[in-house]
Amino acid sequence: MQIEWLETSVGQNLLLQEQQLVGKVLDRVFGDQIVQIGNWGAPELFLTQARTQFAALLGNELLPGVGAIVAPQRLPVITDSIDAVLLPHTLELGLEPHAVLREVHRVLRPDGKLIVLGFNPLSWWGLKHTLSPSGFPPGLRRQIPKRRLSDWLRLLNLNIESVTGCYASVSAGKAGKLLRRWHWFASAYLLVATKETIPMTIIRPRVMHRARLVGGLVNPTTRNIV
Repeated sequence: MQIEWLETSVGQNLLLQEQQLVGKVLDRVFGDQIVQIGNWGAPELFLTQARTQFAALLGNELLPGVGAIVAPQRLPVITDSIDAVLLPHTLELGLEPHAVLREVHRVLRPDGKLIVLGFNPLSWWGLKHTLSPSGFPPGLRRQIPKRRLSDWLRLLNLNIESVTGCYASVSAGKAGKLLRRWHWFASAYLLVATKETIPMTIIRPRVMHRARLVGGLVNPTTRNIV
């Protein structure tokens, strides 16, 4: 149902705007590796815009362009090894969003970027999701408010860098650009966070000073006693 909805005109418009928003972020991400966790749209939709040396899609379906099938809450990735992680609605489609975020924090390098695409519960689409028995868009398990997601990320020492709105039902012209700046009631949003570097405090060993003798010592004399 999700794939069929994405092929509608509204779904295609959403994918186009999300691709543009993610592309602007990826244009500022350099380094060795970026990983997209979760399928959303065509496999090449986002990562073809990456400027890193290596890009991989870790998905939940064996499709062309998917590098590996993984469980997002248990990633086969080395700790502190990834420059950027993209979650395109992954937190809303999976079972354990908190576990996914903990894994993302683990694999991100210090100062690495987390890019999250999500749907906004405070929108018309959010109301449709609440009233629909199959969720909206179809197959969605939950919608996570931006403020709640921000709180989760801060607990993991991920600093919120920016939030941009996406109005999928409007054009990409001037009106659409103006609306995307005001993201509170947007249909979807893009959130960018940075893994904070925890400064290392060097503890120097204490220098032990010898205790001084009170009054000092009597100097020996070289005079002979008669």
